[in-house]
Amino acid sequence: MGVREILLEQLQSVYDENNWFVCFNVAVKELTEAEATAKKEDHPYSIAELVHHLYFYNERYLNRFCGKEVPELPRHYNTFQNHDHISWNRRISAFQMVMSEFRAEIKTCSDEKLEIWSETLSHLFNHNAYHIGQIVNLRKQSGWWGTNPAVKG
Repeated sequence: MGVREILLEQLQSVYDENNWFVCFNVAVKELTEAEATAKKEDHPYSIAELVHHLYFYNERYLNRFCGKEVPELPRHYNTFQNHDHISWNRRISAFQMVMSEFRAEIKTCSDEKLEIWSETLSHLFNHNAYHIGQIVNLRKQSGWWGTNPAVKG
């Protein structure tokens, strides 16, 4: 298995196919905006804030990967905040679009580009898995998990 296949498999497992852990699409499935924005007192972020954070980083890295300029932000910029006041469903759609675009770019870019980016993308996808795990944990703690599909592994 080459670098391209490994990265596509990592992306798939954090985005849209349960494998060793729950993917994003299953982790947020059927969550209402009220549930997503609710905060547990023992956790610093709501599910919606975690999704804003994931969107923020994945969109920035997709833009960098595509050669687009990404503006610098102040060091204290809160990546968990909904700066553009997008609804829960629109944020989910925007994140899904970013991940679909990432998949398309990884499929078609040169081997040389993938070699340069492989470590960064692998870390980004691991970062996604970490926060998706937090989302699942918050859902379970709040009683919003239900009977989602089991994962392989």
